[in-house]
Amino acid sequence: MQIIGPIRVSANQAAQGTSRISPGQANAAETKRSAAPVDQLDLSSAAQQTRGSAPPEAVAGGGEIRLERVAEIRRAIADGTYETPEKLDAAMSRLLDRLA
Repeated sequence: MQIIGPIRVSANQAAQGTSRISPGQANAAETKRSAAPVDQLDLSSAAQQTRGSAPPEAVAGGGEIRLERVAEIRRAIADGTYETPEKLDAAMSRLLDRLA
């Protein structure tokens, strides 16, 4: 089959190089496709040097997760009251200060 432009399709050419797959071959191909993909992470030497270099006190709250605060913020997000114009202005100001 030959596709010519977006409208015309010509089916007058014989298909060449076709082959049939036996049921055993089809199962082997499906098995290869269903294998779980392997994830890989490559870090540069600079990234490896900086990894873990921040002291725990550099993290807000000393690295402690306040579950009641997380629950409060999740409720505000669900209610639609978390994002306010004042919070967005403050975030934008902090971003512009860092970029300047």
